[in-house]
Amino acid sequence: MTNDPFSAAASLDELLTRTQQALAAMRSRASAHTDGEPGDLLRAEGTAAGGRVRAVAVQGGRLDSVAIDPELAGEPFDVLCGHLVTAANAALSELDAQASASARADADALAARLGGVGDQAELFSRAMHEVAARIHRDRGSVSRAGRPAGAGTHPGNRDLR
Repeated sequence: MTNDPFSAAASLDELLTRTQQALAAMRSRASAHTDGEPGDLLRAEGTAAGGRVRAVAVQGGRLDSVAIDPELAGEPFDVLCGHLVTAANAALSELDAQASASARADADALAARLGGVGDQAELFSRAMHEVAARIHRDRGSVSRAGRPAGAGTHPGNRDLR
């Protein structure tokens, strides 16, 4: 990294832009609905009754499909309903776990990017202090000389001391 204030500012601006893009991507994934492209949605499957009842949940907390093995047709209705609820809840729990893992990964990536902001800001601040010190030093050398070089050589430049 350089102490050039313009380079430091450009690096900081680039880092902030990438961070904003990451946040926008996180928001868009979080707000995706089931009317999106099927490949874009998180999906999870839950089963019950030894895999003979299956439920698939998609992002947004919706059930995408339910399948019941025809061999279970002789089971009492309340037992079938219980298996269905178990499979649906298992699918939704798995979906929550996937969403949490995805959010954690996104948050970790964002935290890593934001970790550089402090360093970039410090470099920028240091560079700006150096520029301010040079300006102050240059003004001081002009004041010690009495007047800027070339003053009084033009009729419009008058010494007002």
